[in-house]
Amino acid sequence: MDKNRDLNWAVLGTGVIANEMAQALVKMNKRLYAVANRTHQKALDFAERYGVQKVYDQIDEDIEVYFPVIRREDEEKGGDITTSRYTDKQGKNYWVHPNNIEDAIYTLFLDDFFDREKILPKDITEIIQIVDTDGAYISDECIVEDSSLQEEESPFYKDDEIACLDVEKIKLRNQQKSENLTYLSKCSTIKVKQKTVPYSVYYFSSNLDHFLHHSANLDYRMKRNLADTFARNYIGDVEGFVKEIAGDPDAVKNMSYEESWDFIKKGNNSLHRHTNLNVLLTKLFEEAES
Repeated sequence: MDKNRDLNWAVLGTGVIANEMAQALVKMNKRLYAVANRTHQKALDFAERYGVQKVYDQIDEDIEVYFPVIRREDEEKGGDITTSRYTDKQGKNYWVHPNNIEDAIYTLFLDDFFDREKILPKDITEIIQIVDTDGAYISDECIVEDSSLQEEESPFYKDDEIACLDVEKIKLRNQQKSENLTYLSKCSTIKVKQKTVPYSVYYFSSNLDHFLHHSANLDYRMKRNLADTFARNYIGDVEGFVKEIAGDPDAVKNMSYEESWDFIKKGNNSLHRHTNLNVLLTKLFEEAES
């Protein structure tokens, strides 16, 4: 890609990600060329706010992408559904396990999201989930107590062990997380209300920060700073982003989706620096070219 060439960029939808992209481009003395949204007035308001030239009132449903995150009643964002509790429609509170995780995905990710975006389950064509492995598949013997850690430092991820203040707590967390990840990794479809849609899940190991920034134990402020820098570096550079992920020597190589999950479950691999997101990127490019 010629980096000196001016590119026209568009966003589908006017949510948080679209606003962050528009703001980042403004800081770079650039602007979006086009915006499309299911609610035309929202697209018009967005275009006025950021000086977008083109506004479209129809979107090809095959290329519209949303990024829902866990949203709880107290408006807390973020979290790990594979180690969470959730409250169902009857008000009962459960730990998330394979027998209820599909319902939990709808409750924690999608229910509020559908209301905010004014879309319906019938509009969903595919769900792709991104997770951290967090060393979930290591043996219990590799979880060790370290009383020198501060509470905010526990658990602390190392190449061959997890150090923590409460060993039993992390053992139970790993059991729950590994059972849920194993179940999800074998799901090719998932229920969204009455609709069954294609589903797949991809991992960063031991977590996103470990793979992108070579550190598995960043504090919240550093996470945000590095995430903002990473986003700025790759806005407008799809090829660069793909090369960053797929070209990394620790991304899984020459493996199918199923093989990449078999690999991460072995030994201490779920503590080491890996991702299978490149499997997804390869799949998407092959579909785009077919």
